Amino acid sequence: MAWNISRSEKRIRQFLQSVPASVVTIETFDDRYARFRAGGPQALAMAGASKSLFKVSDREAVLVDGAHVYVQLTNYHSVLQDVIRQTEARHRRALQFLHLHYAACDRIIQEYGAQRVDFHGPRLHAVIADPPGAQNERLRVARAVAFAQAIARMVEMTGGLVLNGEFATGTRIGIDSGKAIAVDSGRGSEPEPLFLGQPANYAAKLAEGPETGIYLSARARQALALSIPFGEGRTEYNMRNAALSSMSGATLDDQRIRTLSANVAYDMRDLGTKADFVFHRHTPPLRTIDYVILSPSNSIHMELASIFADIDGFTKYVDACIAQGRASELVSNLHAIRLELAAVLKEDFDGRKVRFIGDCLHGVLAEGTSASTDMSGTVLRGVMCAAAMRSSFDLCRDILPNIHNLGIAIGVEIGPTPITRLGIRGEYSVRCATSSAVSTSEDLQGDCEGDETALGTQALKVATIDVRRRFDVHGKAKDLTYEDAVSSIEGARFPTPAVRTAAGTSAGWISQASSDHAIRSTGSNRHA
Repeated sequence: MAWNISRSEKRIRQFLQSVPASVVTIETFDDRYARFRAGGPQALAMAGASKSLFKVSDREAVLVDGAHVYVQLTNYHSVLQDVIRQTEARHRRALQFLHLHYAACDRIIQEYGAQRVDFHGPRLHAVIADPPGAQNERLRVARAVAFAQAIARMVEMTGGLVLNGEFATGTRIGIDSGKAIAVDSGRGSEPEPLFLGQPANYAAKLAEGPETGIYLSARARQALALSIPFGEGRTEYNMRNAALSSMSGATLDDQRIRTLSANVAYDMRDLGTKADFVFHRHTPPLRTIDYVILSPSNSIHMELASIFADIDGFTKYVDACIAQGRASELVSNLHAIRLELAAVLKEDFDGRKVRFIGDCLHGVLAEGTSASTDMSGTVLRGVMCAAAMRSSFDLCRDILPNIHNLGIAIGVEIGPTPITRLGIRGEYSVRCATSSAVSTSEDLQGDCEGDETALGTQALKVATIDVRRRFDVHGKAKDLTYEDAVSSIEGARFPTPAVRTAAGTSAGWISQASSDHAIRSTGSNRHA
């Protein structure tokens, strides 16, 4: 099966109907928190303190006034720096690094009762939302700084305890405070939490860069009554000051962090052996990957295409919806867009979603057999999938209200990549696909405008001539829709028959995307 305009339109309308704006309920975190507290200690305990307060259905959204914390492990990319030899050994080392530090960070998250939104590669996003109430912003930011210092110390200690310090790393941490909307369109073993709004985005920007330290936004500094000579930047804010420690409501002394670190190191005592990460190849299609059964001892490693598709202009749209009281519309539209992009990947092109990272979809796909990956076929499938995503997004702009100014930026790269689950076992474990191909496809997407699709250098090397011809010298293609791809790429190899118009003249080569016919059989499963 491949992309089809009528099927895509039908899906989008169904997704929109399943969560129409009229049925989306918006609740403040303060009210939600009060409801749990009203149930008494038992109800709050069953909710898992703050953690489960963010577990919302696809018809709910929670307006959260909180402190957002982004943690970047600064040494991670040196683990993957050898882009020429992307071997199993290299990837095993990268996974060991992440596995150790994910588990270490989660211990601190649990100690502070913070909400872990997501891990993605070397980045952690967490939120401090209590004590609730606008009047308690200073307490939340103070707690966020204490949390950040504890994370930094935990990462430092734990990295030094394992493999003679081979996985030691610094941290760069960004903190911002303000209102954001919490939503979740994931279910079961694949939750997809997301915070929409400026605080999350700005904290992430503050965490970018090579220098270590804790970086506070101007608003976070104002909340703590700190001087703001340059508006924002690194802080030497010392939460061990007795008064501020008391104000934060929770701090960990060095001894407690040492104990937690030693526990993590003990749990990871087999880290560094070949037995700790055991790889196998998954026979395509990748849509059949079951994340529930993946673990370090049962991990996938194979050559595949990584695809990142990011909604361009979404932050501005979110801000407008929050300011104008259109949060229900926002939640409904995002739900439909997320589900349609995931459906294109899985249903139309037999790929597998790794996760949504904010408003961005990360997916993987491959063409081949149990023994090997068809590299050029995989790139072609990736390009066609990207083109179909753009066509589906164009339909979303036609069908969904008030998103005509949004675009979609897409990056695709190919290479050997491991897929597994990392960190603390059970519901806290994290879906992970990390490699040079993953990092490159994400960077490519970030460098694209909302009408561009980009191919990485490795993908261009193995792509067929007709694929390479569609991309410019920078590896980019503008307005690459499915109809265009069928005619200019796939159509160059397998042209469709000419179609006669009512007047009897030839209409030329008409793609299935526009004529809405089923994809023709070519004797190959490449586009099946």
